[in-house]
Amino acid sequence: MLDPLILKAISVGFGLLFLLAAIHKFSARQQFRVILEEYQLLPQGLVGPTARVIPVVEMILGGGWLFVYRPTLISVASAILLALYTAAIGVNLYRGRIHIGCGCSIAGSDENDQQLSFGLIVRNCALVAIALIAVFPAGTRELGVLDYITLLSVLLAGALLYATANQLLINGAAIGTWRNKHD
Repeated sequence: MLDPLILKAISVGFGLLFLLAAIHKFSARQQFRVILEEYQLLPQGLVGPTARVIPVVEMILGGGWLFVYRPTLISVASAILLALYTAAIGVNLYRGRIHIGCGCSIAGSDENDQQLSFGLIVRNCALVAIALIAVFPAGTRELGVLDYITLLSVLLAGALLYATANQLLINGAAIGTWRNKHD
C-alpha cells in the first residue's frame, strides 16, 4: 500500500503537469499543429483533429489527477499517452529527425521547446513509471498539517527538478547544434 501522501504528490504533480501542457497547446494551437505535422506519423487529414484532441485529453487527465477521479483509469491512461509520446519521439530519432521540437514545452515559449533527444525518452519513461505507481492502493491514514507542508515541499522540489532536467535537455541540444556547425 502506498502512503496517501505519495499518492497525493503524484496526483497533484501530474494534474498540474497535464493542465499546464494542455494550456500551452491551447494557447499555441497553430504551432502545436505544425510540430505534430513535422513528426510525420499521421496522415495529413488526421493532423488537425489530433492537434485539437490532444490538449482536451491532457485537460481531462489533469482534472482527473487533481480531483482523484477514477485514479486507476487516469493513471493507466496517462501512462499510455506518455508512452505514445515516447514512441513518437523514438520513431523520429530512429529516422534521424532530431531537428523537430518535441511539442512538450510548458514554459509558454516555443523557443524553449526541446529538440528530440534520447533524454526525452528517458524522461518520459520515468514519468510513465511514476504514473503507474498510482495504480497501487493508498493507505487510509488522514493527512495532517505536516503532511501538507511536506506535499508543498515535494511539489516544489519536483517542479524544480523537472524544469532543471528540461533546461539541461535544451542546453544539450543547443550545444550539439553549435558543435555540428563548427566541426
